[in-house]
Amino acid sequence: MEKPKLSYWLVAGLGLIWSVMGCLNYIVQTNAETVARLPADYQALIASRPGWATAAFAIAVFGGAVGCILLLLRRRVAVNVLLLSLIATVVTMLHGVMAAGLSSQVLVGAGMSAVVSAVLWWTGRMAASRGWLR
Repeated sequence: MEKPKLSYWLVAGLGLIWSVMGCLNYIVQTNAETVARLPADYQALIASRPGWATAAFAIAVFGGAVGCILLLLRRRVAVNVLLLSLIATVVTMLHGVMAAGLSSQVLVGAGMSAVVSAVLWWTGRMAASRGWLR
C-alpha cells in the first residue's frame, strides 16, 4: 500500500480541528444559558430552527469529525461518512439562507463550511483512488 503524502495528513488533521470546532459550536447552541448570552437575532435563529435543520447540523459536524478520524486511520469508509457530512452541510446551509436570507455573514459562514466539507470528501475520494485507504 502506497503511503499518503504530507498534504493528505495536513488536510485530514486540519479538517479534524475544523470539525471539532463545529461540534463545539453545536454543543454551545444546545446550552440554554450560553444561547441566552448571544445577540437577540442569533437567539431567534436558534430558537426557530426546525428539528430537521438541527439534525442536519449535528450530522454535518459530527460526521465531519468522524470522517476526518477515519481519514487519519486511513479507512475507506471515511469517503461515505464525509459524503454524508457534505450533504448535511448543504442542507444546513440551505436552511441558514432560508431563515436569515442572503446576508454576507450567512454566505461566508455557510459557504466556508460547504467548501471545507467538499475538500474533505474530495480528499477521501482521491486517497481511495490512490490506494491510500484500506
